[in-house]
Amino acid sequence: MTKTCAVLLLAAATCATSVAMAEATGPARAAAARNTEARTVEVTLPGDTRKFPPGQGADLANLHCLVCHSVDMVTRQPPLSFDEWKAEVVKMRAVYGAPLPPEAIDDLARYLATINGKP
Repeated sequence: MTKTCAVLLLAAATCATSVAMAEATGPARAAAARNTEARTVEVTLPGDTRKFPPGQGADLANLHCLVCHSVDMVTRQPPLSFDEWKAEVVKMRAVYGAPLPPEAIDDLARYLATINGKP
């Protein structure tokens, strides 16, 4: 996350510098040109320390889902059946490269259906 923020900040600074150079003339243009050196900026963002509700499979969700998703992002989805959650988990692995072992797919889908499943 820090690297992504640093890249975004660098891109924003580069864009701002380009605009300043395009609009500036004389000494102002020279000053804008001096500010074009790239530098690394580290930003520490507050972490989401929430974990998934306890239950069989919570450890899988905490280990593999929190890499990309917050607890709220998952638990505020519309309730899904086991088969629907399984399809979502399979999609996360196949399309987005979720680091979940294939043998854990059913366990994670079962857990997600337990905490946010259709009645």
